[in-house]
Amino acid sequence: MLLIEEIIKEAYRKGASDIHLVSGMKPIIRVRRNLQQINDKPLLTVEDLWEIYDYIIQGNVDIDNFFKENRKLDTSLEWNNIRLRVNVSYAGDKPVFTMRIIPKDLPKFDELGLPEIIRNMLYQPQGLFLITGKTNSGKSTTLNALINEINEKQNKK
Repeated sequence: MLLIEEIIKEAYRKGASDIHLVSGMKPIIRVRRNLQQINDKPLLTVEDLWEIYDYIIQGNVDIDNFFKENRKLDTSLEWNNIRLRVNVSYAGDKPVFTMRIIPKDLPKFDELGLPEIIRNMLYQPQGLFLITGKTNSGKSTTLNALINEINEKQNKK
């Protein structure tokens, strides 16, 4: 499927975090929280979106049945060593896609600019962390950095 591969390649090249695919629109990417169209791509048709859907589910009947039954699907895709988290849902009777590009190299604790007290809290015998925020605000990145921090300290023991 040349179209989706070209879209992923362009999004990755521009450092996008998300790709949005909607019928009747050009592909949209989110770069540094700003939405922008990929202008050199054509308007997406319903047929394009169903082809992309087929490319993503790769003939998996169970996944297809789940989507048809629930009208939504959360799955993943890897193309050319680029990993994506994919959400497919419906807008009326047409599929729409939101794809999150998963970075290969996530920042370390020290690179996030978190207060040192957070690091100290990681090693308390009891407690609970709540990481909250809006979409694309760094919740998963923060959790990843905290877990890596714990793992690195335990491996040094």
